Amino acid sequence: MISIFRGRNLARRSPLAATGPGAGHVLQRLRLASGLVLFAYVFIHFVGHALGIVSLAWMDAAAFVQDLIWRSVPGTVLLYGALATHVVLVLIKVARRRTIRMPVWEALQIILGLLIPFWLVTHVVGTRGLEEVFGIEDTYRSVLTLLWPDLLGFQTTLMLLVWVHSCIGLHFWLRLKTWYATAAPWLLTVAIGMPLLASWGWIEAARRLALAGERQSNLTEEAFRWSAGVVETTRVIYAVCAILALVIIPFAAAALRRGWSGIRVTYPGDRVIYTLPGPTLLEISRSGQIPHASVCGGRARCSTCRTRILAGGDKLPPPRPTEARVLERIDAAEDVRLACQVRPRSDISVQPLFPTRETSAPLEAASESYRWGVEQRAAILFVDMRGFTALSEQRLPYDVVYLLNEYLNTMSAAVRANGGYVDKYIGDAVMAIFGISEGEEAGCGMALSAAGDMVRGLERLNRTFAQHLSEPLRIGIGIHAGPVVLGRVGAIEDKRIQGLTALGDTVNTASRLEAATKELGTTLVFSEAVAKAAAADVSAARATELTVRGRVDALKVYAVDDPTSYSRANVRASKGHAGRLWRWVRKAS
Repeated sequence: MISIFRGRNLARRSPLAATGPGAGHVLQRLRLASGLVLFAYVFIHFVGHALGIVSLAWMDAAAFVQDLIWRSVPGTVLLYGALATHVVLVLIKVARRRTIRMPVWEALQIILGLLIPFWLVTHVVGTRGLEEVFGIEDTYRSVLTLLWPDLLGFQTTLMLLVWVHSCIGLHFWLRLKTWYATAAPWLLTVAIGMPLLASWGWIEAARRLALAGERQSNLTEEAFRWSAGVVETTRVIYAVCAILALVIIPFAAAALRRGWSGIRVTYPGDRVIYTLPGPTLLEISRSGQIPHASVCGGRARCSTCRTRILAGGDKLPPPRPTEARVLERIDAAEDVRLACQVRPRSDISVQPLFPTRETSAPLEAASESYRWGVEQRAAILFVDMRGFTALSEQRLPYDVVYLLNEYLNTMSAAVRANGGYVDKYIGDAVMAIFGISEGEEAGCGMALSAAGDMVRGLERLNRTFAQHLSEPLRIGIGIHAGPVVLGRVGAIEDKRIQGLTALGDTVNTASRLEAATKELGTTLVFSEAVAKAAAADVSAARATELTVRGRVDALKVYAVDDPTSYSRANVRASKGHAGRLWRWVRKAS
């Protein structure tokens, strides 16, 4: 019966587009594609500006390459086609909204997107426009002469508007990619450094021109009057379009208040939101201040906004290919839809499938990706004390608790000292995650280093309690690396979200390797994946193969009696400024 139901599910959602899950509908894909073209142009342009730090000749060489790309016929069509497409789609996106309630980052991106064309038209007309109409070549020498110093504020503002808007879009496009957590510190460094270098470059070149008395302006009076008129006219036309797009939102709200063809959307607890047809179910939830999860920001790149349609589902249009592919991937039931893709046109009753309970900051909790799970690669370490049950039976409860706390503190300190995260305590066992922000390679090296510190810490602990122990404390450590799902699992208690945990086959395998230390009579067992990722020296280790439950093939592992040989000097870790900066940003957000 289940297989028949699932088969009907898949049939209902066909045909599927060639795009992968979360690629977005047609307009969304066009907006993304045009945005990527524009970002490529901006990035190359900024690199050319930054070369002004070296010399004007280097800037001219970069301009020559840019012209080959963007001033060819295909390049011109691609660039200005992308610009027109992106601007029109931004206006359409704004006009289709029915509420101004949205996450701060989304509001910032929309505001910047609306401001950029208003500022950009001056730059476009003053360079490409004058060249096409009057044949005035926009060399770096002539452009820098015009910009410095009178238009310093204008140029800086324009660069920041374009760059911040682009980076926000890229971040929310890439944040769900498995490799993004590893690359993010370096991408953040580029995001901050590029506009600084570009501004430094063109300002430095402009100052050198002024000091050397080599400023050169080829702008005629006729060209100036023409460009000023075109810029003013274009700005007025664009401003009217932008204002109209923005006015539609309050107009729609006013029309609804007057009872013009509104629809009812009913939520659990008999909460009813009245709206005009047009907005998505996710936007309707936000307009009614109903917490509704959406990690990807309503772009169909995740399934956290999934919603059960309790009534009125028969009047909804069938899922489009993008939504259908996501629903197929999560094996959703017939009555489950993505709120960011559904635009109800008649009364409907719904139930968001992720939490809708009130917290001190429901939207902030819903916007944190770890609340809903992030798939990435990391290293998992398990450490367990040997013979603890027998040890505890011979001592008073208070003594046992004191000794256990000292042991757990020692193990946890080794984890944290090597950049790891203590996931949980399971009796006398500790589970730790390495490489959450640094990546798998660095995480594996950090985990091996932590294993060495654990053994050294245990030796100090044994010396401290030597007179109170019949035999020294012993531990077993298992380490494995691979894909895991990182998420905050558990109920929200006292308006706080539970700590981070890791799930998946990698975790189970690491636990199995820790248990294998008993079978192999050793202290540390780590997988071949860990050895390769950390470039670890395994010359002194015993290689063997283990059969792990749930795996078809045997797993090659290395057994080590003395893990203290793995020191921090061998750690592949991203502990530089980029890594620290990214961790600070993630903590702040």
